[in-house]
Formats: sequence, C-alpha cells, structure tokens
Amino acid sequence: MKKLSFFILITFTLFGINDVLADEIEKNVDNAHFDDLPHWEHTLQTTPEGKWGYIDTTGKVVIELQFKYAGHFSEGLAMIEKDNKYGFINKKGEVVIEPEFDAARYFSEGLAAVEIDGKFGYIDKAGDIVIEPEFDEAGRFSEGLAVVKENRGYGYIDKTGKMVIRAQFNDAGDFHEGLAWAEEPGIITRGLRKIRGRRGYIDKRGKWVIEPQLKSACDFSEGLAKVWTYRNWGYIDKKGEWVIKPQFEWSEYRPEELTLVDIKKRAWLRNKYYYIDIEFNMDTFSDGLARIIKEDSFAFIDKTGEIIIESNFDFAGKFSEGLAAVKENGKWGYIDTSGQIIIEPGFDNVGDFSEGLAAARKNSKHGFIDKKGAWVIEPGFDWAWDFSEGLAAVMIKN
Repeated sequence: MKKLSFFILITFTLFGINDVLADEIEKNVDNAHFDDLPHWEHTLQTTPEGKWGYIDTTGKVVIELQFKYAGHFSEGLAMIEKDNKYGFINKKGEVVIEPEFDAARYFSEGLAAVEIDGKFGYIDKAGDIVIEPEFDEAGRFSEGLAVVKENRGYGYIDKTGKMVIRAQFNDAGDFHEGLAWAEEPGIITRGLRKIRGRRGYIDKRGKWVIEPQLKSACDFSEGLAKVWTYRNWGYIDKKGEWVIKPQFEWSEYRPEELTLVDIKKRAWLRNKYYYIDIEFNMDTFSDGLARIIKEDSFAFIDKTGEIIIESNFDFAGKFSEGLAAVKENGKWGYIDTSGQIIIEPGFDNVGDFSEGLAAARKNSKHGFIDKKGAWVIEPGFDWAWDFSEGLAAVMIKN
C-alpha cells in the first residue's frame, strides 16, 4: 500500500484538530490509505465544509452541489459522501449505490474497496458485495490483482477474492507494468524494536524478480523505477539493472507553498480524510522526463540521466499532457518539455493538466484554464478537483 513511511518525511501542522486526534494520526499514519488527489493547502486538516457537485468542461453545473464530499469519476461512477456514509453516483447525478459504507475507494477494473464495521471487501457496480469484508486494508485492483492486509502481512487477491500471493510482506504496492514493489518482513531486535526490511520487486506469482536489497522502491513508470540505496536515489529497469546510477542525494528542500497534485497525498484514516504535508525528492518519469532537486533548485532529467531542463524556478511540478507547473516570484505558470515558458506565471496556484484543462486559483477562487493560460471556466468555486471523464468535482463553502 502507499504509505507515509514509504520514502517521505512527514511534518504536521494542525489547525482545529484536537490533540487526541493528532496523536492518533501520528500513531496510525503508517496504516493510512492514499489517493493521489490534488489539494490546495499544505496543512493537515479535514476537508472544508461545503456542498459538492460537478461541472462539465463549459463550466455548467450538471450535478447539483449537494454532497458533503464528491470525488472524481472513475469507470463511470464517482464516490460521494452523505450523512458520514459513502456511496456512488453516475454521471446523471443519480445515486446508483446508496451511501451505506463507512469508507470507500474508487472503482478500478470493475470493483471498489469498501469498509463495513472495520473490515474491507469489494463491491461491483451494482453495489453487490463480491468479495466479503475480511481484510484489515484493501487497495485498488491493478493489472488483475489488489494488495490487501491480513494478519499483519500484505499479499494479493484476484477478483474472486482468492489470495494468490500469500500475505507475507511487511508492505507492498500496486502492480505497474507487470511488477510490484514489496518489502520483506522486518527483523525484531532484542529490544523489541522492529527494523524495516529491504525492498525489491515481485511478479504476479509472488516471486522476487529484483531481490530485496533497496531501502525504498517506487512504482515502475515508463519502464523505470525510482529507488533509494541508503545513500542516493537512482533509477533501475525491470531487470534490476541501473539505468541511472544512484547519484541524487536526499533533499530537505521544502517550498513554502506546494502544488495541487504533486506533493499532496489524501490520507484515509479511521473513516476520515486528511491532507498531509510531506517532504519530497525526485519524481517518477512522466512524458519522458523526471523532476529532480539540484542544490535547492529544480531540474528535469531524461532516461539517460542527462539534465534536459535546468531552471531557477522556486518550484516545479511533474509533466502532465506536455506541461509542468512552475512557480516564479510567488506566482504559477507552465513550461513545456523544452523548458520554454508557455503560460506566464500569474496564478496563485495551479494543478496538473487533465483532459486539456487545469485547475487554477486566483484571489482565493478556483476555475479552469486551457493550455494557453486562458480562463475557460472563470474562478468562482472555493474548491475544485481535476477533470476526469468529462466532469470535475467543485465545492462552494457553506
């Protein structure tokens, strides 16, 4: 599962959250689930109160703002929250799966993980339980398998619920490009202190393809995976061979203001969502480039490790649809894969491009811009997610 302990440092800034809850989060954050969703803030906090609904690419409200929370559409359905329970709607705004679950994840490969009485199982698009809730944690299906936690170990199930890779790992990720990172069981010392195991990569039989010898390991993307070797970051191929040798040091650089998508992780902890401020280092490859931090500045490398873009920007995001967000003198704009500024920095904050549009903030309101930087949907919302399947979730505060 994607965890805060994966390869990032955590810092907490709590506003309006009592000490008991803060303590509980710190103790249990290793067991949080993560969705790679954008967020406009960089503090740990609950989702702001308001009414959520959906707009189309013209800015027309097509599903009335009525929900306590609304997520992005995936496979034709979107998760919504009503009366502290989770269900799903279709693109007409019709509730097709009643909000009756304590928590829910998005649909992936036809199934969605849901929580019932503290245990996780899976439902289909009719809302029927197809895999009984018997797991302590449950991830999304990816390449036919889903990572689950059972009896303190992580393993993988197929879509019938059969455990096809025994729950034997201390931690594990989703399958990407045929491989998944996994962590061997940790060692318990005489002082009962657990030392984390090393990480490697397994195939869909659960066999080690790349032996566990890494301090940290990330998902494969565009044929390469970012890994940490106790000293430096580098990139390996699917044979475990170094394509870009470990040469990038851990950076403690931390911008004051973070982008919408890149740095935020949306944590699912005890039936609630929190937003967690995290440290970061290098990135995975996207559009053929990966962001690195070089002497407290940002640069992009290609798959040979050669620096293609050197910048003096205050911050840079990852590439999406050919553009990457950059911050200069407190304002945000975009560069292309050659490093040219395509959209002049002039926004208070921005997100990644998705379906040709990007969320942007101006004077505390959010709208959407096109790839020329023109407002397609004027800023008028207090919150906005990226477009997915033609619709974007938006919110107006109460």
